[in-house]
Amino acid sequence: MKILIVSPHGDGVWYVALLQRAGHTVDWIVSSAKDVDTLKGIVPSPLSSVPNPASYDLVVFDSSGLGDAADSARTVTPTIGSSRLADSLESDRIFGIEAMEQVGIPVPPWESFDDPASAIAWLKKEQVRCVLKPIGEAPSDATYVSKSPEDMISYIETRLHKKVKSFVLQEYVIGTEVSTEAWWTGSEWIALNHTLEEKKFMAGSIGPNTGCAGNVLWMPPKPNQLFERGLAKIAPLLREHNFVGMIDLNTIVTEGEIYGLEWTPRFGYEGTCNLTRLLPIEFGEFLYKIAIGETPTLAQPRAKFAATVRVSVPPYPSAEFSRHKDQVPIRGIDLDKLESFVLYDVQKDGDCLATGGGYQVIGSPIGLGETICGAVGEVETAIGRLDVPNLQWRNDIATCCEKRYAMLRECGWLRSTL
Repeated sequence: MKILIVSPHGDGVWYVALLQRAGHTVDWIVSSAKDVDTLKGIVPSPLSSVPNPASYDLVVFDSSGLGDAADSARTVTPTIGSSRLADSLESDRIFGIEAMEQVGIPVPPWESFDDPASAIAWLKKEQVRCVLKPIGEAPSDATYVSKSPEDMISYIETRLHKKVKSFVLQEYVIGTEVSTEAWWTGSEWIALNHTLEEKKFMAGSIGPNTGCAGNVLWMPPKPNQLFERGLAKIAPLLREHNFVGMIDLNTIVTEGEIYGLEWTPRFGYEGTCNLTRLLPIEFGEFLYKIAIGETPTLAQPRAKFAATVRVSVPPYPSAEFSRHKDQVPIRGIDLDKLESFVLYDVQKDGDCLATGGGYQVIGSPIGLGETICGAVGEVETAIGRLDVPNLQWRNDIATCCEKRYAMLRECGWLRSTL
């Protein structure tokens, strides 16, 4: 099969290698000039100009942000991911929240602001603990979970990121954060899965928000309360806008209620990478069948759980540094087993691997297991084989995710609705 992967920032380049190893002919193109060297020497260089989608059997958009191009490609060839709707759900936070309210997904009370002074005045009046979420494109550490109204006021006054021009303040809800993803064929849901993700950089869930420090994913055998009371409700909107592809709803759940937080209508961090290891069919075949509106045959997943832990080197997770000229050597990654190790900021020169100098995230080993501990144990074994100066990673992913998974089970969120 001839496949084109379209990427705004190179997030999906690992899939180029994965699909090539499965025997597909894969081209890719990236919008951001600074990301053209992603996985240099490991995958072919990206195309320098936009090709005709009609010359491919399948076009895959790894992220939202190119909705017009994705909707146009769908008119001439089978296409997965992105759309104008996906762009709005993810990048326009107010649109995303209002979409949840429209389809009947509860959301925590919220207010939007484009003026820090107004937000501070509101906090002083309401005296509620809040989470600040940027509107539009922003660094991953721009989201801030406050400890109190006073803490949020201090954050806005002294540490609010200069790129954040407008934002939402949403009331903090005590509960368990969990994501629900499924793939919409245009008429039905398939490949339902859930992810527990640890976002903070350091063990104990402290430090800056990195987007993903590690996660655990599983595929329930049947629809459950998490799915039916959350993600499933967006189906009429997806059908109305002819969306085809993956979509994830991040939620926080209490003993009796589910609250929508945000949408991720794209290949979400390492979550989708985990899914490729659990699916009982080859990923390219899976994508193609969804793109043409068919239902792939999915028997039992290859394991109950898949897990990843992100490994990096300093100065990550700092977002403010010049591109490094000195690359950090990497030993211990077997490129013949790339399906078990997601690569990000890595390049190959001859037989040697090194960091690319972009943001110093090497990647994430993927482990499988019948328990969360077993899956993370495989990851930690892979990390133990690495020989990288100043390697950094969280060593408590299993402990954190086990506690959260137990709460979901005890409160009945994982019970089947069939």
